[in-house]
Amino acid sequence: MNIKSMIGDKKFYKALFAISFPIVLQQLLTSSLQLIDNLMVGSLGELAIGSVSVVNQLYFVIILITFGALGGAGIFTAQYFGSGEIDKLKQTFRFKLIVALMLVILSLLVFSLLGEFLIGLFTDNPVTVSGGVDYLNIVKWSMLPWAFSIAISTTFREIGITKPLLGISVIAIITNTLLNYLLIFGHFGFPAMGVEGAAYGTFFSRIVEFLLMFFLLVKKGKIFNTKIKDVFNINSFILKAIIVMAIPLLLNEFFWSMGQTMFLQSYSTRGDSALAAMNITSAISQLVFVTFGGIGTGIAVLVGNTLGKNDLDLAKDNAKKVIAFAVAFAFLTGALLFILSFFILDLYDISQTTKAIAKQNIRINAIFIPVFSFNVSMYFTLRAGGDTRSTMLMDSGYMWVVQVPLIFALARLTNLNVVLMFLIVQLLELPKSVFALSRYRKENWVRNLAVENEENAKKLVQEVNKS
Repeated sequence: MNIKSMIGDKKFYKALFAISFPIVLQQLLTSSLQLIDNLMVGSLGELAIGSVSVVNQLYFVIILITFGALGGAGIFTAQYFGSGEIDKLKQTFRFKLIVALMLVILSLLVFSLLGEFLIGLFTDNPVTVSGGVDYLNIVKWSMLPWAFSIAISTTFREIGITKPLLGISVIAIITNTLLNYLLIFGHFGFPAMGVEGAAYGTFFSRIVEFLLMFFLLVKKGKIFNTKIKDVFNINSFILKAIIVMAIPLLLNEFFWSMGQTMFLQSYSTRGDSALAAMNITSAISQLVFVTFGGIGTGIAVLVGNTLGKNDLDLAKDNAKKVIAFAVAFAFLTGALLFILSFFILDLYDISQTTKAIAKQNIRINAIFIPVFSFNVSMYFTLRAGGDTRSTMLMDSGYMWVVQVPLIFALARLTNLNVVLMFLIVQLLELPKSVFALSRYRKENWVRNLAVENEENAKKLVQEVNKS
C-alpha cells in the first residue's frame, strides 16, 4: 500500500481536528476528574475502591448496551444528515428516545432485584459487598438523566456538532468532583458519607448534565428535535432498518461488556489487591484512551456522512487516512502513559502490592495502545457503513470464542499472577487486528444506507401493488 495515500492534506486534518478534538478534550477532562474521584474514594481504603469498581463494572455493562442500541440509529443519523433527509433524521432521534427509556426501566429492575447477588460474584468480602450495595442503590437512579443525555449528545456528534458538548461536560464533571469532595469527606458542613457521598455526587451531576443537554437541544437541535406527541411517529421501513442494524450492535456491546466483566471477575480471584489494582489501571489508562472517542466521532462524520452523500471513493479515502493517523498518534499517547506509570501511583494511598500490580498493567496498556487504536478504528469504520455483522464477529465474537474462555481457565486452573493474566489477554488483541483488517478489505462497509433503504422501500411498495 502506498504510504502517501494514507496521509491527508492540511484541509483533511483541519476537518478531523475540528470534529474530534472537542470530543477528545471533553473525555480527557472527564477522565482526569474521574481519576480525582478515584483518588478520593481510594483514600477510604482498598475495600472502598473494590466496592465502587464492581458497581462501575455493572454500570458499564448497561452503558455499553445503551451505546450499542443507539448506535444502530446513529449510523442512519450520520447518513441521513449527509443526504439532507431531515424528516428521516428526526425519526432516528425518536428511536433513540424510545430505546433510552426502555433500557432505563430494564436497568433499574435488574439493579433493584439482583444488585447484591451481582456484586457478590466479584467478592466474598462482606465489607466490599455492603459498600457496593449502598453505592449501587443510589447511583442506579442516575441512569435516567444519563440515558436521555446520551441520546441527545450522540445525535449532535453524528451531525458534526461537538463544541457545545465540551462545555456541558466540563460543567457536569466539575459538579461531580465538587460534590464528591463535599459529600465523601464532609467539608463545609456537609455530612461525611464516604462511598455513598460519591454516589450522590454522580447522581446530581447527571441531572445537571441532562438539564444543560436539554437546553442545548432546544437552542441548537432544531434539525432533529421532535415533539413529545410525535415520538412514536417512525416510518415502518426506517424502524425496521434501524432495528436490523441495531440488534447486532446491541448484542455486540452486551457480550463485549459482559466479556470485560468476566475479565474483572477472573482478575478478582487473585484477591482484593488485584481488584483494586485493576480499577486503578483502568482509571489512569483512560487518560490516553480518550482518543478513541475522537476516532469514533471523526469516522462517523468523515466516513458516515460521506457515504450518505454517495461519495464512496472519498469515504474509503477518508477512512484510510483516519485509521493511519489514529495508529500513528497512539504511539505518542502510549509513550505518555508509560512515563506516567513512574510517578502517578504515588498519589494513591494503597499497599505496595497493589501499586506494583497497577504499575505493570499500566505499562502493558501503554505498549498495546497502537493495537487498541487500530482495532477501534476498524470497528467504527465497519460500523459507519452498516457492516455490523463484521463488527460483532471481530469484537464480542472474538472475545467470547478466544479471550474469555482462556482467562476463565487461567484464573481457575493455574496459579498465574494477575499481571501475566492481563498480559495474555492483551496479546490476544493482535490476532483480532488481522481479522479486522481482512473484514475491512472486503469493503462490505462501503455502502450508502440512505439510498439502499429508500430503494428497498420502493420495491416493497411495488410488490404490494402488484399483489
